[in-house]
Amino acid sequence: MRKAVLIIAVIALVAGVILLYPTRVEKPVLNAEGEMGIRIAADKSAPESHKPIDWWRTHHPEIVNRGDLDKVDCVYCHSPATSCNNCHRYVGVGEIAVSRGQ
Repeated sequence: MRKAVLIIAVIALVAGVILLYPTRVEKPVLNAEGEMGIRIAADKSAPESHKPIDWWRTHHPEIVNRGDLDKVDCVYCHSPATSCNNCHRYVGVGEIAVSRGQ
């Protein structure tokens, strides 16, 4: 009897892990629709300093942390709600809380 209860408990535990295992989190995508889409105003073209975009995407934290640019400089072109914070939430860093004109 104990063996049957133990087997049922193990099966229930494995089933619970499989059913409750976290699913993949949607990754932010540049110029995509939806909650995780990163959108930059159409009237703004990327400056030469942002090219290639893949380099900029991985190095912009260093540039901001080093003090070459301030977050206020970023919000002249980027809206934190649609350009910054969905990525920041995805990677687990603080959200940008500066608004234009600050």
